[in-house]
Amino acid sequence: MSTSPIDSGESSGGGINRIISQISTTYRNGSVDNTENRVNQSSTNQTTTNDTTWINTFHSLDRIFSGSLLHLIYRLIDIILLLIGLTSNKPKCDLSNRLAITSICLLIFCFIDLLIILLFLLRNLSLRNSQLTEEQKLEQLRHVSMIRGFFMFFKIIPVCFGTAYSFSSTLPDTNECELMRFCLGIVCLSTWLLILIPPTKPELPIRRSLIVECLILLFVLVINCTYIGTVANAMVNVEHSTCIYNNTEDFYLSSPLKSYAFVGLILFSCTTILHIINLTLNQLYFRLNRQRQFYIYYYALQYILNYIGTIIVIYYFSIGGLFLFQPRSGQQCREYAPNLYRVLLIWEWIRILSPLIAIPLIMIICCLGVFFGIILSYCLPASITVPILELLQGWRTAGPMTINPNPPATQENIDAVPVISFKQEPDQFNQTECAICRTNFETNEQLKKLQCGHLFHPECVANWLRITRICPICRQRMSTINS
Repeated sequence: MSTSPIDSGESSGGGINRIISQISTTYRNGSVDNTENRVNQSSTNQTTTNDTTWINTFHSLDRIFSGSLLHLIYRLIDIILLLIGLTSNKPKCDLSNRLAITSICLLIFCFIDLLIILLFLLRNLSLRNSQLTEEQKLEQLRHVSMIRGFFMFFKIIPVCFGTAYSFSSTLPDTNECELMRFCLGIVCLSTWLLILIPPTKPELPIRRSLIVECLILLFVLVINCTYIGTVANAMVNVEHSTCIYNNTEDFYLSSPLKSYAFVGLILFSCTTILHIINLTLNQLYFRLNRQRQFYIYYYALQYILNYIGTIIVIYYFSIGGLFLFQPRSGQQCREYAPNLYRVLLIWEWIRILSPLIAIPLIMIICCLGVFFGIILSYCLPASITVPILELLQGWRTAGPMTINPNPPATQENIDAVPVISFKQEPDQFNQTECAICRTNFETNEQLKKLQCGHLFHPECVANWLRITRICPICRQRMSTINS
């Protein structure tokens, strides 16, 4: 399943979507050194900026919610599940039970997180907050992130206990607390999965060649078709009632593996179809000049579908973990359909363990990336190394809180950067070319001069400052652009 899933548009940071949609377009034709092509390039970038309106709206709304917009639905679902388990009203499953105590602790942490979000939401909507500077707003976001991170860290403790209780190797003598165990298990397992697979931010399509798109689609087709084929084959001739969902109690007292597998077939079949549609529209988006706005709206719909799909997948595999692992182990359905149980168990481990394997690999790659990044920074221009570093940073910023320390400059600040004529004023760096587009300066050509003294083409530096306010050469952060 493609996971979908936070910087602000005009007023805060350059994420992956802005880097790809603006920088890649800026650099693609950067080697052309005539004025007409640079003007056309600037016009293309302006179109791309206008196309990201829905993403900017999302980012602005996410900032109002202190960077927690993508996690709100998960919190609400967890609260509902915990309340269902606590209100089961079984006589032998009172509030002194260890499952009940763990559920109450998790419920308290969820409500604290919602309360923090609500309080700072009211603060962000206040008139006083609108009068703050960008630096003060960023400081507020850091403050909220620290508070939420403090409580979320201690939330891991009851999650660990809840996981141990829910997946205990022994079943109790009675089924009085099974509904509570089931709800607690879903919340705990989904919490771990959400840490491993955080919701992704919205982004516009990345321009790839048809060959690369086909290779990506081929990989998805191989994985999904293998899943669909093996599971569908294992479902053949499985007709026993213990493997089929009949009523609500089957969720927490039985393991309807055939019904669970059938839902998985529908889920991953829809995923495969969406991948094919996305590949087709992605190629059309970059090849047609008309009706481009339609594709922008489609990608907004696509992100919503991907986000909803991610929620379904996380809770789907959370329920599967309770069906397949201890204390259930498939129960009676395992005896009547051992092949189906074995196939589902293997795929459950693959889907859950793949992020666990990926995280150490990413850490190793990041360590190597720091080493090679230092070397490449001396060999390649900033126009190449900076976007690469921003792409790597996107992995880190996929968490619930994203704060961009170098937000883009406003249009007023960009317009205020002074314009000079090349070779008409002393240049302390003796520059001969623009570090962004790698085009040589011409005598008396109009250039923009940043506070640090570096020179750039007006359209090049304008596009750069719309992404980040740091100099692409010396990395000096400009708290206030020249005015």
